[in-house]
Amino acid sequence: MRCSMPLAEPAMKFTTLVPAYKPKYLVELLTALRHQTVKPARVIFSDDSPNGAFLAALGSDPIRSAISDLNVDVVPGPRSGGYNNFRHLLQLYRRSSPAPTELFHLLLDDDIPYPGFYERHLHAHSSATLQCVVSRRWTATESGQPIRDLPVPPAIAELGQTLVALQARVLFGQTVGQSANWLGEFSNTTFRASMAAELDDPSFGAISFAGLEDLGAFLKASLHGPIGYINQHLGYFRTSADQHSARPMGRPMKLAFLAYIALAIASRDLGMLTAAQCAGVLGKVCPIIQHYYGAQADVADLCAVLPRLAVGAVGAEAEFLARWKDYVGSSASHPAPA
Repeated sequence: MRCSMPLAEPAMKFTTLVPAYKPKYLVELLTALRHQTVKPARVIFSDDSPNGAFLAALGSDPIRSAISDLNVDVVPGPRSGGYNNFRHLLQLYRRSSPAPTELFHLLLDDDIPYPGFYERHLHAHSSATLQCVVSRRWTATESGQPIRDLPVPPAIAELGQTLVALQARVLFGQTVGQSANWLGEFSNTTFRASMAAELDDPSFGAISFAGLEDLGAFLKASLHGPIGYINQHLGYFRTSADQHSARPMGRPMKLAFLAYIALAIASRDLGMLTAAQCAGVLGKVCPIIQHYYGAQADVADLCAVLPRLAVGAVGAEAEFLARWKDYVGSSASHPAPA
């Protein structure tokens, strides 16, 4: 007689945090979570949609019955900007009762993790004390058809290992030093619980990296030890006309470009980039930003200092940082909405 033993419960568990705004992909997202080989212990939606669409859908049938195997909570969002919805979730997670799970995952409402996502990330977190684990992902069309990969550096993409440990200096040099985020976004990343407080402060010291909160979070995690990189595609990033990247003249894209300057200066101050590397980034990025945004009224003051910053003129860096602080505003430092 054949006897099968039940699978042991994972030693560590995930909480999935969904900053929800676009309900059109809800069924696909729930399907992806229900078919995980290791399911999250808890899923929290923060509904930032204008009409409470997630609260309505998740609280009524047929969806409520269909997801009875998931521990789903849905709460009203703060409706004060996308990143404040992230921060709202981080605050809820940190206040969890009983104590929060050992790991958490910020999953955007239009991205999809493949069935083995949590299992592979759990394996990585179990192999060492990693504050952050990132896996590769495809870029997909709105319908979910994968169309391209991120331009991962060949030295990393061509490694034979599935799991790679990336030290801070390598990570800073291959991202900020190249003005490129080939790691991806929050949706393809999981964190230890201790990183929740750090994600609530998108800055290095007095220098905000608002606009590149995802890359900044990965870099922050690397300062505590190597981050784990799973050299395997475990999900996709969905592209659509509703995204910030589809509106290049919008504030979020301006923040993202300008944040590379702020990150380069902060990385040099941390000792993660040399002065020459930082100067190289500024010399490359400043003219590009000036070209695209120089005529935009909201960043005119910032762009005016970029030609001098690009050549290392005396006083230009301090002037840029002061204007950058004004442009970012206080959103990166005030307490998250309760």
